[in-house]
Amino acid sequence: MATLSHTLPGVPMRPPLLIASAGLCASLVLAAIPAYGAARPDAVFLSVTAHGGTTLRAVFMQCPGLTQGHPYGGAACAAIDSVDGDFDRLPSNPRRRCAEEHAPVTATMDGVWGDRTIGWQKTFSNTCELYAKTGPVFRF
Repeated sequence: MATLSHTLPGVPMRPPLLIASAGLCASLVLAAIPAYGAARPDAVFLSVTAHGGTTLRAVFMQCPGLTQGHPYGGAACAAIDSVDGDFDRLPSNPRRRCAEEHAPVTATMDGVWGDRTIGWQKTFSNTCELYAKTGPVFRF
């Protein structure tokens, strides 16, 4: 086994420390570079528009993690993940009672989930019905 014999004057050589430091630096650099063919993160752009097309609100979420614009981001990501990005299967809340108010809103989603492009759009008779049918996903 070869030993390291070259040292700087006055500085003792510590091979285990140098090797560990080099390994740590290499792993940090490699972690910062996306791997070829790496999976894209799950991300969706959500919007709610009023009858006539006026955007009432919109938010971008990357799951997990980038959900700062959504007050229930963690729960929304979990709900979307539970149905593997199929918004038609989002769990509804049958106990939520909504008034018969007619104030249509359209919920739209575009994004990437599980390495596939997804999109969804549906019109609800009012915001209460939207919340009842989509859980926390459009509550922003």
